[in-house]
Amino acid sequence: MVKWRKLLYSVPLIFIVCLVFVLNLFFVINREEKTEFENLPRIELYSEGLTIEQIYKNGKTETYDATVYFPDDGLYQEIELKGRGNSTFRPDKMPFQIKFTKKTDLFGMGKAKKWILLANYYDSTEIRNAVAFYLERLLGETYALNGKYVELYFNGENHGLYYLTPKIEIAKNRVDLRDPLGVIAEFDTYHNANKLCFKTKTGGCLTISDSVSKDNQDRAMEGLMKTYDAAVMAAKSGDYPKVSKLIDTESFVIYYLLSEFTVDPDAYATSFYLYKDGDNDKLHAGPGWDYDYAFGNRRWRAAIEEDFFSPNNKQFQRHWVFDRFEYYDQASNSIKTNIPHDLFSKLLYYLIDMPEFLSEVKIIYRDRMMGKGEEIISFIKSISSELKDYCLYDNSRLDFNDYFSELFALIDWINLRFEHFDKEYGGF
Repeated sequence: MVKWRKLLYSVPLIFIVCLVFVLNLFFVINREEKTEFENLPRIELYSEGLTIEQIYKNGKTETYDATVYFPDDGLYQEIELKGRGNSTFRPDKMPFQIKFTKKTDLFGMGKAKKWILLANYYDSTEIRNAVAFYLERLLGETYALNGKYVELYFNGENHGLYYLTPKIEIAKNRVDLRDPLGVIAEFDTYHNANKLCFKTKTGGCLTISDSVSKDNQDRAMEGLMKTYDAAVMAAKSGDYPKVSKLIDTESFVIYYLLSEFTVDPDAYATSFYLYKDGDNDKLHAGPGWDYDYAFGNRRWRAAIEEDFFSPNNKQFQRHWVFDRFEYYDQASNSIKTNIPHDLFSKLLYYLIDMPEFLSEVKIIYRDRMMGKGEEIISFIKSISSELKDYCLYDNSRLDFNDYFSELFALIDWINLRFEHFDKEYGGF
């Protein structure tokens, strides 16, 4: 009787194991046979005689005449096409910039000429950028980006899942600058050789991303750099009232919280956008960009080597980038740092050690971010349920179990990050 009872108890477990096996087999077969999907909108790019390999060989600065077709609404337009990205500029899955001849509204995201198709190549879940933008909107960044997942075809060939997003540029429904000296700059240590680098007096390279007036852009950059350098010196001297007159501290707090929470490897060094709407405006940070290596992505080597949650590791709480440059000085028997270094923004380096700035960080975290973990995880679950088939088709290195392992690792990582931020900035 006992043996029969044990056997009956084991039936549900056997059933569950068999079900998981069948589902796994179904998704693997489905991925091999499925080349088109029905749920996501489709974008088709056409350029006669052009191949992805040619775009890669010719480099990112080369533009090509092409057409884009949106089958769902019948939109068909001439465009300029080019590859984009730094480490993501690769022939196996390349990000693109498309430029319309006139401003065009795509999927209700507002009218603009330039749009970016992100490949999310290094992110197996393909959702890290979307999650970062969602978090940035929660934090209250005025110009935080949004996006739309699409299935991309190039000259009739399926190139998989892409994330269509606006380009960071000046426009009424983008970064809304009006002054003739309005300009968007990028703090870009790893700038492309074809970009003009404006070197600040306090160190670091700024490049022009967009300007209200092309004729005035050099003068506009001079004004932005002057404000930036003055803010660095004021922060270094501990003069927070002066800092507050020069920069929009709220925007820098948002950028700081976003960079630190996500453990963004590009933080403070590249893809760090700044804007200023003329001489009478303060310097603003944002919007955020490029988070495919963030959120503990195991494809970023440091995410494996560093324990960002160790109680003895300051990296989990703040300025993780700068702490990586600490070293032991035998002569003074103390820990010293190689920072400030031109690789990173000295402005952030000095801001994070100012009590007034830290106070603003705590207020904004408590008001806008604390307690939002479940909301962010619900967002992840919602979009991942829609994207899983596409991700499996996109990533031949993943199977059903690998994908969900990556997804659950991301969710666990975010839960741990909230626990630490609650302790550091939430008053617990």
